Amino acid sequence: MSNELLALKNLRLLRTEAREYSLETLTDILDKLSAIVEEHREEQANSGAQAAEHAKKLDKIREMMLSEGIDISELVGTHPVEQPESPSRQKRPAKYHYTDTAGRVHTWTGQGRTPSVIQKALNQGDTLEMFLIKE
Repeated sequence: MSNELLALKNLRLLRTEAREYSLETLTDILDKLSAIVEEHREEQANSGAQAAEHAKKLDKIREMMLSEGIDISELVGTHPVEQPESPSRQKRPAKYHYTDTAGRVHTWTGQGRTPSVIQKALNQGDTLEMFLIKE
């Protein structure tokens, strides 16, 4: 909260500040503050009225449902929303195989980033055909 608002909330500080202004200026400030207070009261009254009307509508709907023999649990969350199944794509078959520095054999489909072992071999002049899986 700003210092000005703190001064407005404290009666002593407000009296001290008010001594510096004329009665006409203080009356003008009072009129403006009164208008602001009245606006806030109207907003609260309107929001209270809206909440009461909303509650009244809910009660009316609840009574209609009960008279028709419908339970709220039938409407809320008992039927899961079915998600359409998307066709899953099959994995691509491996085209190449290579042995890493630890001696493990790996495969690569030929898509995506080239494995570092294969890339080093290619940089040294080897070809991808050397890594092809022969069926």
